[in-house]
Amino acid sequence: MLFAGAVATLVTLGAKGPIYALIFVGILIVEQQLENHVLQPLIVGRVLHFHPLAIIIVLAVGGILAGIAGAVVAVPIIAILYRAVPELFKDDPLALPAGPVPEPPAQAAPPGKEPEQKN
Repeated sequence: MLFAGAVATLVTLGAKGPIYALIFVGILIVEQQLENHVLQPLIVGRVLHFHPLAIIIVLAVGGILAGIAGAVVAVPIIAILYRAVPELFKDDPLALPAGPVPEPPAQAAPPGKEPEQKN
């Protein structure tokens, strides 16, 4: 984004002059800040079911701890942990439920013989 913004600013500087180039840089900075601090947390928060403030905090902590690379990988790492940790501590879904064991179904009688009835 930085390279594309620099090229667009140089084109604006050459075509319209320094005043328009400064206005363009101001608009570019406002747009970038709006995208990074408002739109990205809202969109990512909806997809991952995180609160937007949680996304901002995770991005800030990742950026502080590991710079740009930390900010890039912070949200995916937290999303994996957020979804995986509860699954790891979940009860075994294949275990039998507690309670009385149901009786097996009655076997079909061979042909020509009637089944016995219980009283």
